[in-house]
Amino acid sequence: MEKQELLVLPMRQKTPYNWSAGIYGSKFFAELGENAKIYANKCTKCGFCCIYPRVVCPRCSIRMPYWPDWVEVGPGGTVRLFNIVEQPFFNPNTGENLKVPMTTGLIELDGAPVVLTHYLEETDQERLRLDMRVEAIFKPKDERQARISDILHFRTIE
Repeated sequence: MEKQELLVLPMRQKTPYNWSAGIYGSKFFAELGENAKIYANKCTKCGFCCIYPRVVCPRCSIRMPYWPDWVEVGPGGTVRLFNIVEQPFFNPNTGENLKVPMTTGLIELDGAPVVLTHYLEETDQERLRLDMRVEAIFKPKDERQARISDILHFRTIE
């Protein structure tokens, strides 16, 4: 059989879908949206904590505890790493341009040895530093949608 060159047709396809957060994720986001509380779960065998709560421990592969055996973490925490974005770009979820400068941080939350990556309110490079204390600022309750974006950002508290 003779080898043929295949025709390539460039296409764009919009495929709307719903993604299940599962029972652990659903409870995590419900608590975030309804009560402005952040939770992690802790492995009963090795003590590893997960945020977002997981069904199986990523270290020792046993089933992690479900609600109510979770650990409340935050809203305070400590910045362990930060990144300042100065180049404008758009949010792929909304198509809107993001305001720059924008700062994200890796925040070790109080209450358990877990970290969460999220926006920091502070964007001044001279005022940002490692080990800076911050706290989660939530949207007003009537604006929350049980999503991680219910946390607007983390504000400096020292």
